[in-house]
Amino acid sequence: MYKHHEISHVHFEPTQRCQALCSMCDRTDNHHIKNYEILIEQFKKIIDADFAKQLNSFLMCGNHGDPMIGKDTLDMYKWLRYNNEKLYLHMTTNAGGRTDNWWKELAKVFGKNGRVTFSVDGLEDTNHLYRVNVDWKKVENSMDVYTQAGGKGIWTFLIFKHNEHQVEEAERMAKLFGLEFIKKKTGRWVQSFKGNKINEKKTSKGNNIKPPVDKKYQNKSVNEYEKLIDKYGDFNSYLDVAEIKCKSLETKEIYISAEGLVTPCCWTAGRLYKSYEKIKQNQIWSCIDDLKNINALHKPLREIIEGEFFRKIEKSWKLPSCDRGKLKVCSEKCGTGFDAFGDQWK
Repeated sequence: MYKHHEISHVHFEPTQRCQALCSMCDRTDNHHIKNYEILIEQFKKIIDADFAKQLNSFLMCGNHGDPMIGKDTLDMYKWLRYNNEKLYLHMTTNAGGRTDNWWKELAKVFGKNGRVTFSVDGLEDTNHLYRVNVDWKKVENSMDVYTQAGGKGIWTFLIFKHNEHQVEEAERMAKLFGLEFIKKKTGRWVQSFKGNKINEKKTSKGNNIKPPVDKKYQNKSVNEYEKLIDKYGDFNSYLDVAEIKCKSLETKEIYISAEGLVTPCCWTAGRLYKSYEKIKQNQIWSCIDDLKNINALHKPLREIIEGEFFRKIEKSWKLPSCDRGKLKVCSEKCGTGFDAFGDQWK
């Protein structure tokens, strides 16, 4: 069971705004997105001083927005650091914005106990093919200024067919910046809502994004998808019987969206507003009686975390099938027989 006093990690989305149009992002072409944003005074009420003190880490990385874009992101990090000097601060961003002073200040606040993950998927001639609307010069400058100011960070590189020839060159560049380099093998080639695997994704600029050809850059779970189908008949049949080991429950983590909604993870939150579904069509809505009851702008965190919504999610894991209430999103993301997310890093 989820307990407020046991929560040690928070995954937080300060804003739904983003300048990018990444083809595999839930934000792109999603008419449900309202560009919600949490401001500093609201943040202080949600993450009060006492709660900040109990945390071990705090990640800003949104389902729909880039934390770098958020109006008060830097002030939020300052508030967290003021209340908890040992708190590990973390931010994920496309890096295509903000002033030099902003990045210098972020490096100062993070110090030795924090890092920025720069999501950069190529070099000057390729990054924009997936990260549509992200300016390379700004990306390069952000990484340079932040690291020159003493900031620690990681460069994660999503590998596609169009950039796989640049992996080694990007890794050398990352070392020049003083950044750790991580090759990321996306698992989004499996579309769980359709129960199928795709081999390309078209961007808003008309570019066809395809999986890498080199097997060492391919996602293991995606490659074994057909074996899963052979064993269970179809993807939904696997979801029915999957044993669920909740990643968020294990790490004592919660997710808070820019709307203020509190869920166990970004995946359950992400099911609320899918571009291909009407509002309240997704199965996750069956666990919600009123959005205000899971909104930290309207209700204390403790009441939400220890309330009916979180209990319904956990109870669903023991139900016999997804048709009878077992949450598909939990089976897909935390089922022990298929982990495309975890295999991104292997």
